[in-house]
Amino acid sequence: MRTTFPVQITAHPEKPHCYIACYRSAFLGATYSVEFENTVTGSVALFHFVEMLQTRYPGRQVSFKLPANAEHHPVPAVRDAFSMQGT
Repeated sequence: MRTTFPVQITAHPEKPHCYIACYRSAFLGATYSVEFENTVTGSVALFHFVEMLQTRYPGRQVSFKLPANAEHHPVPAVRDAFSMQGT
């Protein structure tokens, strides 16, 4: 059984300062995603998205597939996620 859920974070293709976090469930044949801005409320939206995954799958970890050079990413939520990868 899978114990981690990888969330891919990418830049939005059409909206500057927006990003998309996606989780793909192969079992369900579904993709869950959240679009968020480079703001404090965007960070809250990303947090709630991860919280939703953790609530749905208790006892499992959410991991991030982050863009290259994530430690210097312009989105504070992405930098926070990068810094938590090692914990």
